[in-house]
Parts: sequence; C-alpha cells; structure tokens
Amino acid sequence: MTHTVHHRPSSSELRLRARREAAEFLRGLPVPADPAASLRTCAEAMSQASTPAEVHALTELAAGGEEAGLIALRNLLRAAGARCREHGEIQLATRYERTSDLLDIADRALFQLGVDLLTTQYDTAPDTAAPCLTPVGHDEGAST
Repeated sequence: MTHTVHHRPSSSELRLRARREAAEFLRGLPVPADPAASLRTCAEAMSQASTPAEVHALTELAAGGEEAGLIALRNLLRAAGARCREHGEIQLATRYERTSDLLDIADRALFQLGVDLLTTQYDTAPDTAAPCLTPVGHDEGAST
C-alpha cells in the first residue's frame, strides 16, 4: 500500500503564491509601490531631530491621526476582519479584529508618550515659538 505524502506549503510559499495570484488585482489599484516610504523617511529623520517638538512632530506625522500609518493599518485589519466575517471565516475575522485592537492600544500609548515627551520640554520652558499678542492685564475679547 502506498502512502501519499501531502506537502503543506511553507509560509514563504503561501505568501509568494498569494502575491502572484493578486498581482493583477493590485496593479489595478491606486496604491503606492512602497507604502512604507514615508514611515522610513520619518525614521531616518529622527536622528536629526534636536528637540522634543521635532521628535513629536515626526512621530505624529508617521503614526498619529486617522490618515497616518498606524491607524490606516488598523483600518485595513478591520476591513480584512469584516471580509473574513462576510465569508464565514469567523475565527480569522476575530483574529484580525483583535490585532486591530492592539493597534488602537498602540495609538493611545503613542498619544500619551507624545504628551509625556512634550511635558518634559514645556513644563518648565517658556514658549518661544511666537510672541504673546495679548496685552498683559486685559481679558481676551474684552473691549477697551
């Protein structure tokens, strides 16, 4: 009696197959060839940042807000979860959703980290970015 050995593809083989199969689909989408390019630019610029404000600005540019990388990735994972759920793949949907929840946690942690970083700079330092335009002793909006 002969036994048939079933070859289970490796994760690399599975990913390569998926890239090949999806190549035409992806060519039809308006996606950049290198979606992580702006993140790498921010990471490379980080070594040139000399103030907490510059560090915060780069981090915020790369990760903060609805249009930035972290939240965009979270939204992609949520969409993948919804797609899996629509196709009856409930366990996979749940895993995508839980992973997207981790990115929510990371977003909140990065927000607080940014506040903490800026607090170290601005708790004791005067604001030198712009001169004060409000005369001392006048309430804002009060007529003279």
